[in-house]
Amino acid sequence: MEDNLLINTLKSFNELTEEDQKKCKEIFERPLSPKLQDNKYIKFTKEILEKYPNETWKKPCFLTFQIISLHIQYSALIFSLCGVFENFHLVLYAGVLENAKVPAKEQFICDILNNLVKTEIPKLKNFSVKFVLLQNNSINHNVVNILSEMEQSICSDFLFIADFGYWRYSSLHNPYAQNACFEILNTSISAENIQGLFNKYETIADRKNLNYLKQFVNDYYKLSLLLLAGKSPIILHLCTLECLDNFEMIICSHINGFKEQRVTRKLIFQLLRALFIIYDR
Repeated sequence: MEDNLLINTLKSFNELTEEDQKKCKEIFERPLSPKLQDNKYIKFTKEILEKYPNETWKKPCFLTFQIISLHIQYSALIFSLCGVFENFHLVLYAGVLENAKVPAKEQFICDILNNLVKTEIPKLKNFSVKFVLLQNNSINHNVVNILSEMEQSICSDFLFIADFGYWRYSSLHNPYAQNACFEILNTSISAENIQGLFNKYETIADRKNLNYLKQFVNDYYKLSLLLLAGKSPIILHLCTLECLDNFEMIICSHINGFKEQRVTRKLIFQLLRALFIIYDR
């Protein structure tokens, strides 16, 4: 069928060694259950457990999700776990939404998030989710508002903070913003220097009336206190969405290769699954 993806037609697949191509093709061709195929979603809890079977300590990580518009009719919803002190990006859940059938995406995201927190994350006993890091956009603001109004809200279980990427790269001419990001993300933070570091930029944010900088300083101060409770000193340079932003560009680049043919929900789902396998996510 024309909307069945052949993994060996992907440029990224053909960059792999023959040995890795064989492994990826074998995994990609494993049959999915009819439920997953029909609803165009997949959970990777089992795969994560198989990848990290004998960890001697819990890996601190953060949870994040992103909605990626891939076609006028379809969007991808991806939930990931990312390392706080070691570099990893693991996809926990991915699904392809038909936009017309899911007009209230915020409520749908809340339902999936609650399900993952209650049923999937507890199975990952080698991982310790420390906080939730989100892109700073209207959909995610609405998601957090919906969650906070629930009677049993996961907002009381996790610290929710907004990623600073948008304003960081839209404020390239503001030295205070750039220096704050660089210093806070790359300083070895301890109980001895945390107050001086964050007070410095809080004072600047107040003096210059930079609300976005004040939010960043406040969020990452709370995050530092949280992480210092379990480890000292800490460095926050992995507590960003940089790896997610990069992978989003990878996905969009591959989608662009299908402009000449009919793009379906099934094709996008198969492409996402192929990319998770090829890029070992």
